[in-house]
Amino acid sequence: MEIAKEKFFEVRYDTKLDRLVLKKERIVSKVSRLIKKHKLITTASFAFIMFSCLNIVMIYSFMRILQNI
Repeated sequence: MEIAKEKFFEVRYDTKLDRLVLKKERIVSKVSRLIKKHKLITTASFAFIMFSCLNIVMIYSFMRILQNI
């Protein structure tokens, strides 16, 4: 039933074809659907990217401290 509700709002009338057609799915909606479906993979990927950036910042800071000595 949920899928039917979602598809209901994506229908539009095409005057050239003279019939109802589904709208093409946008990239943003594909990504949001993927995030909702795979929460564990999304959380792990986000944590990996966050810790990688933090690691780069900490290494850069350590190198600046070493240069000052």
